[in-house]
Amino acid sequence: MENPLVREVPTDKLAQVHEFARDLAYGVTQGLWHSQIRWKQLQNPEMSQHSKILSEYLGPKWGTSFPSEFLLLSFGYLQQYGTEGGHSIYLLTEKAFQLLQQPLSPPTVFISYRRRDSSAFALLVEARLRLTGNPNPFVDKNLVPGEEWNAQLKRQIQSSRFFIVLVGPTTLESNHVLAEIEWAHESEATIISVWHGGARMTDGTLEALSTRHAITVAEENALSYETAVNQLLNSMGYATY
Repeated sequence: MENPLVREVPTDKLAQVHEFARDLAYGVTQGLWHSQIRWKQLQNPEMSQHSKILSEYLGPKWGTSFPSEFLLLSFGYLQQYGTEGGHSIYLLTEKAFQLLQQPLSPPTVFISYRRRDSSAFALLVEARLRLTGNPNPFVDKNLVPGEEWNAQLKRQIQSSRFFIVLVGPTTLESNHVLAEIEWAHESEATIISVWHGGARMTDGTLEALSTRHAITVAEENALSYETAVNQLLNSMGYATY
């Protein structure tokens, strides 16, 4: 298992919460400390031998600027276990340990879609990726007006590990989306298509999509979309709950 403690702290505040929970879980699996966390010991390295061990391994990376216990509680990475001397004791949850199953370095992701078909779906996929700890999935809403968007999109796709194309009823009628699929096909990106809104793959579907992994939203309801997004995240190496 790759050691996450040697990585730099992410700049994104949300990513820091996931990263710190992963670091705590990693230490438990390596026998460095146990799953009961006394938060006061994290804040005071001289409090006990256990505090010194936590500081020795976490200090070089985090110093004292780690996320609060309340954030980790909110994300379900900690649960209240008890108190001792008026201070809270927390227990690392299964969700924290499942972070160790996810890619250590978030893969670069490009989300391709046609606005008239998939704007809301694209925002959902982007949000779920951010929640898993991937801070910067690329959605073309981020383009700055006036830039040569065509060249920028091509460069972004060529540098992406995953190319996710959301296919609705009219998506493949868009020359822009077709160009993005072609650039992805020419690159080394892993192409995953997600079909929704009644759109389905046919015998005439582009080879770049028909020969790659595809996910279908079975019905137009929240559960089907949730299932499809979980399948997408799983195919990218992320555990879902």
